[in-house]
Amino acid sequence: MKHLILVFLLIFSANCFSQDTITTAKAKDYMDKMVCLKGKVASFKLASEGKNINYINIDKAYPDNIFSVIITNSYLEQLNIKIEDLLNKVIYVKGTINTYKNDPKQLPQIFNPISIEVQKE
Repeated sequence: MKHLILVFLLIFSANCFSQDTITTAKAKDYMDKMVCLKGKVASFKLASEGKNINYINIDKAYPDNIFSVIITNSYLEQLNIKIEDLLNKVIYVKGTINTYKNDPKQLPQIFNPISIEVQKE
């Protein structure tokens, strides 16, 4: 019985902690799933006056972007991140991949990620 419980716990914990880091090329394969995405910040757009949405384009700049991280002003303050400092840096973004209004024709994105970390050099 002890062995059965131990095996169950090992299998369960492996599933909880094993999270692959994916690239933007694989993002469409992980729709509606929590992932850790790795990519280089190619461009960004800060929210203009009266707006609330900021965009970080990963691997390719707008209008050729293939993946975006969307962050509201208030959430950006919570994460304590300056988007301007991320340009041309490789980052890890943890969050759920989806599309705008769940339209499969739209580009994959992560809205208000759980975390954003810059790769150590």
